[in-house]
Amino acid sequence: MTRDPAELSLSEHDAALLDKSGFVADPAAATAAQLDRDIRMQELIHRSLSVTDAAERLGVTATRIRQRLADGTLWAFTSGRSRLLPPAQFTTAGGVPHLEKVMPLVAKDLHPLTVQALLTQPQPSLSVKGRQVSMAQWLTDCAGNAQEIDQAADVVTAAAWALA
Repeated sequence: MTRDPAELSLSEHDAALLDKSGFVADPAAATAAQLDRDIRMQELIHRSLSVTDAAERLGVTATRIRQRLADGTLWAFTSGRSRLLPPAQFTTAGGVPHLEKVMPLVAKDLHPLTVQALLTQPQPSLSVKGRQVSMAQWLTDCAGNAQEIDQAADVVTAAAWALA
């Protein structure tokens, strides 16, 4: 049974809490947010690497890329009939160093924009010279010792908790 949206209104208490927190019931805002998400997704699809492109970038075969996808050391999403690898996993010279130690912790069912953000957004617990850096930057700049890798892994674990 479909209910009339007018019947699904919030209690006065809940509405006041949402208002106080800055949430607004604005259909235009929801439409703008959806449009922004769609644009970011199209940009991500356009910038992502195919399995063949990733193999070329890393200097390996496409079979090796598929093996890394299967073992979780690289992450891909499906767009149409293609598997695409978000660009944050790569540098101009190859792959992000040490990423293979962290990517197996990333859930396979995350939205591609979430994975891209996880790798590219500055993280509060990762800083270099007092400046917050992204996980990809952290892994690129770190020596790859166990403590540094654990710090990056903690970001993935925190993200998993936040999304649960």
